Amino acid sequence: MNTSIKSPAYSLATLLAVSTILSSAGTAFAQDAQDDADMDVIIVTAQKREQTLQEVPIAITALSAADLEAARIEDTLDLQFNVPNVLLSANRNITIRGVGSQSFGGTSDTNIGVLNNGVFLQSGTTFGEYFDLERIEVLRGPQGTLQGRNTTGGVINFISQKPTDEYGGYVTIQGESFNGVRASGALNLPINDVLSQRFAANFVKRDGYTKNLFDGGRIDGRDQYTLRSSTRFDNGTTSADLVLTYFNEDSNRANAVKTLCSPDPAFGCSPDRVDTQFPTSTFRLDAFLLPGITRDGTFVPNPSDLRTVNIDINPVQDNDDFLATFELNHDFGNFLLTSVTGYRDGNSRSIRDFDQGYRPNAFNPGTFGARTVADDGNGNGVLTYQLFDQPNDIFVTTTDYRTAQTAKGFRDQFSQEVRLASDLGGRFDFLVGGYYLNSDGGGSVNTYLPAAAVVALTTTGAVESYAVFGEIYVDLSDDLEFIGGLRYSDDTKNISTANGLFALPAPNVQEASFDKVTGRAVLNWSPQIAGTDDTNIYASFSRGYKSGGFNPGNAVNPVFEDEVIDAYEIGAKSIFADGALQLNTAAFYYDYQSLIVGNIVGTLATNVNIPKSEVYGLEVETVYAPGNGLRLEGALGLLSAQIQSSFLSSDAARGGTFFEIQGNDLPNSPKRTLKVAAEYEYEVGDSWRVTPRVDYYNQTGFFSREFNTPSDKVEGWDQLDLQVAIANDDMPWDLTFFVKNVLDENSITFLETNSNLVGSFKSAFLLDPRIFGAALHVDF
Repeated sequence: MNTSIKSPAYSLATLLAVSTILSSAGTAFAQDAQDDADMDVIIVTAQKREQTLQEVPIAITALSAADLEAARIEDTLDLQFNVPNVLLSANRNITIRGVGSQSFGGTSDTNIGVLNNGVFLQSGTTFGEYFDLERIEVLRGPQGTLQGRNTTGGVINFISQKPTDEYGGYVTIQGESFNGVRASGALNLPINDVLSQRFAANFVKRDGYTKNLFDGGRIDGRDQYTLRSSTRFDNGTTSADLVLTYFNEDSNRANAVKTLCSPDPAFGCSPDRVDTQFPTSTFRLDAFLLPGITRDGTFVPNPSDLRTVNIDINPVQDNDDFLATFELNHDFGNFLLTSVTGYRDGNSRSIRDFDQGYRPNAFNPGTFGARTVADDGNGNGVLTYQLFDQPNDIFVTTTDYRTAQTAKGFRDQFSQEVRLASDLGGRFDFLVGGYYLNSDGGGSVNTYLPAAAVVALTTTGAVESYAVFGEIYVDLSDDLEFIGGLRYSDDTKNISTANGLFALPAPNVQEASFDKVTGRAVLNWSPQIAGTDDTNIYASFSRGYKSGGFNPGNAVNPVFEDEVIDAYEIGAKSIFADGALQLNTAAFYYDYQSLIVGNIVGTLATNVNIPKSEVYGLEVETVYAPGNGLRLEGALGLLSAQIQSSFLSSDAARGGTFFEIQGNDLPNSPKRTLKVAAEYEYEVGDSWRVTPRVDYYNQTGFFSREFNTPSDKVEGWDQLDLQVAIANDDMPWDLTFFVKNVLDENSITFLETNSNLVGSFKSAFLLDPRIFGAALHVDF
């Protein structure tokens, strides 16, 4: 599995030249488009005011409800196929333009702001599947003024469908492989002239994609549902939107179900290669807790198939999450007052096989110091030990080495944002606002080992954040606008941790404050250019900031510092041929300061700051819809992201050895992402319409850690999806047949390096296998 992928290096000058050429080429290409075409207009709120997508001087991808349905974007795994330079590197980590969270610890923050109806979510979950959404906005680059906390990489905002003044709704039922059933629906109820109500729900149940040879069953299944209530009041002057969302999951999934390792006598797993094996030497943890008792090489061979495992503890994932968002707007004529309130309460519980394998007859019988291990009569040692405490205390007497890890967690947050925006009717407008967040979270992790020892970790953390911000909008001329914004953020964090064997010591309590001034400056030019219907060219500078945090229990490096990105960007957004062709390009350069990266050393999180890194790249997005039933889409991302400063970093997977990482790629930074799609709607008979569609995505390989060792290399991969939709103009339904991942690729999106106490084996995160099925959608 150790492959080397050579990707081209891109100079910043080359990318800028390519951006210019593409904009010019689009003009020539558009001359042949049909005159009767019209591109869909998407309204976005990236600048806290309603604008068309083409007006906003930001690199932004906006996907409408129709876009989500057409491309079958059902979750975040699908979202990454449709936005350039975006990677879901693991279930909890989204990376945009090479910027994503590489830190560990109870108060470590994400670099990507995940918002739900404008409310920043501290822990970043997106509440299961995507359904009944008005749109998704993906803003790439630092958003240091308007979009809330820690958005050095960008923002993803999920906007749910609002109630309307018309009665109606829909139901969608989907059957798919692996005994999968998905259902979603919505009901819209107008109550009176100013009040409307909408209810929506989503349900997913399927068998697992991964076979477990230990018991013959399947893991990584889903059993979850989401309920949403949306209430809207609008009298023309004042509007209020209350959205209540509840998510529940009881699945047999783990974050990553497949373990990879190439045995190494010194480290457990080799840092120089990766394969579908298990360690053959005793874990460091075994040598410490069970000296001489465990036998080397007792793992049953790891199946070579990435969709097959052999584990003696099946995973459990229970989640409950409640989110309330409330937005109030009042129009004073020349001023709009907006209040956005968010409240969240969530809990989680999980169980997993800690060593991700099966080790029968793993103990030596005999006397080892003060401990005697019984003989089962066949030369195998017998031990009695606690397996886990959820839902009840479970002890086993066995010759097998069995480990389990349980985790409980909670998250609570309250946030309040208030904004005042002007509409003065002249050349000057402004927006000012304030923001407050109070977030608590924490939990406990218990690791149960055959030594009858419990390695326990408890963490509680709190974040209190204040910010004031403002922007001005100045029309320097009829076609030239200046935007300037500043934000002052003040974050106070505290954390309490306890980490020990058998019993927890007194908790370690830490507190620190972080503050920063960020902002942006933009020149936005809208010239009249021959051959175009509308053109918007912008040049911007923006600064984003991610607050520092703690290394709990680490006396050497107790605190890590802020990271800051200074981003420079030029972009062009153009419409050609009476709306038939849309072409958006952006070239960017980041001066990345104090990049936060972390590793697990033993049972401690160790985060450090790398002084200087550099990121630059190019993005191109285009849609061509000439109005004859044909629609073509494309998105290209080119990226270079490297560590620039000399820095010695300690790799726990190599026994704590320090080595130079200057010139290495940043984690999760493929040098190219490419998406192309095509659909063609044609009529069959008088009223039938058939629409075949193909979506193809490809990306180059990348490294999952800043060390760039061969075992960190993730291979590039492809995703091919096909579908055919059938509809009748006289009937309120449509039927879609689809195949996702047609080539059944076992694509890895991330390799997570586990603790050196268990050999630093890799946990592989995978895309879904080939899925086929049919979906019936009925409107009423």
